[in-house]
Amino acid sequence: MTDTEQRLLELLKQRSFKRAAPGEMFTLTSGEKSEYFIDGKMTAVSSEGAELIGEVLYEWTKDLGIDAIGGLQVGAVPLITAAAISYARHGRPIEGFWVREETKNHGTKKLIEGGLKPGMRVVIVDDVFTKGGSALKAAQAAREFGSEVVLVLALVDRLRGARALFRENGIENYARVFTIRQFGIDVPDDV
Repeated sequence: MTDTEQRLLELLKQRSFKRAAPGEMFTLTSGEKSEYFIDGKMTAVSSEGAELIGEVLYEWTKDLGIDAIGGLQVGAVPLITAAAISYARHGRPIEGFWVREETKNHGTKKLIEGGLKPGMRVVIVDDVFTKGGSALKAAQAAREFGSEVVLVLALVDRLRGARALFRENGIENYARVFTIRQFGIDVPDDV
């Protein structure tokens, strides 16, 4: 683990990781109930967090020959922005994009916002994978648009089935910077 990743993990633990009060549970996007919750946006919207996330995403993706980085709105937007700024800092242009939950019913009526173009090689990012549904939705939209998804990447994987969902849908290149085990949660191996 790099020093930047170590500091990001510490910040995620401080700002984003929450345990439910005794007898209470969080409801996750996947519909599952959980005794803990990770809200990566709380780290991504801090100045230090944004800088660290951008650098970590840059380091994980810089050798993939990608043209764009994107994900599902709202959660991926700060990650995309942080990565785009880091790419610029390293003198490497990259486009950012995000996929809406549904096509706009006004204006240009887009499903995908940003600089994505058919034929681009892209990475899909998310703050947290549980089942992987949000990242899969973004990856499918990018594919349907004519882009090549070369990697799906999360800051944290809760190890609850994302890997299997991606494989079932033809996405073999999947990675995570951290797993929930690094937050002190003991879970069985992911499928």
